[in-house]
Amino acid sequence: MVSFWRNFTRPRQQSYKLAKLVDSRQLEPCNKAGVHIVCDIDKTYLETEFESVIRMARIAFEDATDKVTVSGASEVLQLARWGQLDVPLPATSEFPRCLHFVSSSPPQLRSVLAEKMMLDGLDWSSDTFKDQAYNLRMGRMDLLRQHVAYKSLAILNLLAAAGPNARFVLIGDNAEQDAYIYSGIKLLADGLLSPTGYRLYLEHAGVEHDVAADLADGLPLRNGAKVVAVLIRNVPGYTLPESDPLSGIVQQFDNFYQAALLLMQIGVLQVENLWQLTRHFHNLHGMTQSQIIVMLTALVERVGAESELGIAATAALGRLHADEAVGPALAETFARSLKCDFERVAMQTEAAIIQGAKKWQKALTAER
Repeated sequence: MVSFWRNFTRPRQQSYKLAKLVDSRQLEPCNKAGVHIVCDIDKTYLETEFESVIRMARIAFEDATDKVTVSGASEVLQLARWGQLDVPLPATSEFPRCLHFVSSSPPQLRSVLAEKMMLDGLDWSSDTFKDQAYNLRMGRMDLLRQHVAYKSLAILNLLAAAGPNARFVLIGDNAEQDAYIYSGIKLLADGLLSPTGYRLYLEHAGVEHDVAADLADGLPLRNGAKVVAVLIRNVPGYTLPESDPLSGIVQQFDNFYQAALLLMQIGVLQVENLWQLTRHFHNLHGMTQSQIIVMLTALVERVGAESELGIAATAALGRLHADEAVGPALAETFARSLKCDFERVAMQTEAAIIQGAKKWQKALTAER
């Protein structure tokens, strides 16, 4: 047993290749322009608990019917991909959009996770899993829980393979480093971080110099792909610390109804679906009319009552009535999420962005 363990903890004898971690499967052509949606799985799409060894072990033995979808996640992703609930629109140049799942789970879970999402009525364009067996072969037990470099490369590969000027929406959660990873990719794609600056950004998250340099060497992106939204689910029991100005890139949501409203605000979801989606979340997912009223009111205040989305939201409000008291925190947090402050970040120098990343990463590490 001792010699077996030493085989997995021995010093590296050869260079570490980050690309070996990325196990991707393409189910349809992913070289489209237009909108692409990238979504995490654990704690973003599925209610997953892995805070202890016992809970992690249970995950490996669960079948598809044991797994629980985050309320409303499948409906919102179906809308983003197909443009309609229940009856997808005919295929056009815009639909179906590419939907990519990127997970830090090992590829051994691919089949059961795929079965679960198919049970939810979803189809998707690609999925990517982390080949942890490579870390074991390289004796890098310390990197089993370090996902920043792997996930960054996996998503950058998707951006690089997309059609000219593709627009990406990145959806994750606050349980790990999704906000930091996604924000770095957006800063890079927008030209606010050079490859050298991006290497430093990764190093502040604990990525080793050689690995970060290897990742940055393949840049910059040349097809004009951009990240238009970074949406982070607030998982109960976790907190995403703010660090001005970088955290202004992130739009947080407590539930997928909020995520849908954020996606409507940027034109990814169609406004005509608002009422049907509202009914789904009230009738199927237990959201009270009072909660919906608070969020729609904040939305109208943000987008304006005369805008297309404001008119649809006002019409929906006219069909609802208050059914319980709702605390002011819901209105405050959602109103803040509607205000993406990327313009302020864009005014920063690269040196200031890197310094801000260091500060933000320190706060994220302290929170965990």
